[in-house]
Amino acid sequence: MWTSLEPAATSVEPGSTASVRLRVRNTGDTVEEYRLQVVGATAGWARVQPDVLRLYPGAEGTAQVEFAPPRTSDAQAGPTPFGVRVQPRETPHTMDVAEGQITVGPFAELRTELLPLVVRGRLRAKASVAVDNLGNQQLTASFSGRENGEELEVESEPGSVQVAPGRAAFADLSIKPGAVSWVGGTVKRPFTVSVLRAGVPEPVELRGTYVQPSFIPRWAMVVLSVLFALALAFAVMWFNHKPAMSTQAKEKPGEQRELPQSDGMKKAPSPSASPSEKEEPKEPPKEPKPPESGGGGGGGAPKDDKPKGPKLRTIRSAEGGGWYLETKRGAKADGTYVGQNPELTDEFGKNQKWILHHYPETDTYSLEAANAPGAIMDLKVGTNIVQIFHAPPENIKSGQLPDNQKWKLESQPNGLTHIVGVGNGECVVDMQNDTSAITWKCDDRKAMGWTISDWPE
Repeated sequence: MWTSLEPAATSVEPGSTASVRLRVRNTGDTVEEYRLQVVGATAGWARVQPDVLRLYPGAEGTAQVEFAPPRTSDAQAGPTPFGVRVQPRETPHTMDVAEGQITVGPFAELRTELLPLVVRGRLRAKASVAVDNLGNQQLTASFSGRENGEELEVESEPGSVQVAPGRAAFADLSIKPGAVSWVGGTVKRPFTVSVLRAGVPEPVELRGTYVQPSFIPRWAMVVLSVLFALALAFAVMWFNHKPAMSTQAKEKPGEQRELPQSDGMKKAPSPSASPSEKEEPKEPPKEPKPPESGGGGGGGAPKDDKPKGPKLRTIRSAEGGGWYLETKRGAKADGTYVGQNPELTDEFGKNQKWILHHYPETDTYSLEAANAPGAIMDLKVGTNIVQIFHAPPENIKSGQLPDNQKWKLESQPNGLTHIVGVGNGECVVDMQNDTSAITWKCDDRKAMGWTISDWPE
């Protein structure tokens, strides 16, 4: 067996595609079947087409190795080695791995957040700045606080951070007021934190609010003032109008009598239960009769057992064992990738269910994710990556959507359906992984054929 990659090294930009050719020659004396598989760090976003070659002795076959790195941190920038394993079926011990190298271009994307946006404290307050590196190369970010005159002092610790691709870093902020508020209620002071990425001239500004309550609240001062005024008024009235305390009670002579001693006292009668206090047997409470239904003894109206709401459908590929189109891990945020799963599961809810909205005027559709109402299948601008993105409900209903959010469902002679993007005219391809689905120039390969449940109706 003889193998070769042409070229052995190539480059590709995230969100784009590149390919190399694999040549395999059968140097044995029997008919052999070779199974081809990409191995290494690129296996998640690369594939071989076809993945099986059947060659006669002395014959040579070729296959295309396609690379489609997503525009995420999963495809890190720089050179990455890869291999294509060639496994003979009859003589597996002669397996070979054709090795090559692909260089992924860099891109930078930074997301920053101030946590929380509103802080509170009499003498100082704490906050944090979160920096998420959404690109595929390491970046450095520095922080600086901009005071509002002399009212606030904002310091960060550390002053800068290095963030690896797909990771997040945090910096602690210490916010101190210029003066202590003893009386006067609550004061709100705005502040700004600038995040500057190395190599970029303009920083990202995060704005927050510092709430400084006074040590003695305003209501306490009002209460103390009222109490002091009442105490002062009472003291003035007491000293000016002091009452004279005297008694006119006198003893009358000859009227004193001794109380009888204990032997001459009558005993108090023992208490006896009054007739009203005697226990009477209580009758058990009567159960209320159920209200009679009106209309002469007829039962309630029959229930409507028809399912309500739009029909939920599954979209399954004809490639391999038939992978299902889904929103990745059930996420609902804009920009969530549309991936594939070999199993039909409810692990993440309805992320494998879709709602088809048909627009007869143009015979186009929008595909709404059942687990994220209002989010429809979207072709990421400037790439061939399929994601979900929210659109106004009235636009989904009327079809007033951009071309990258509308699709044509084209039935094929083999009974399968092509999902064609109106914006680029390419078909959705099953990549046999859950990284992301992409679009490609339409052809008759099984990876572009889909089965939509209960469609057409």
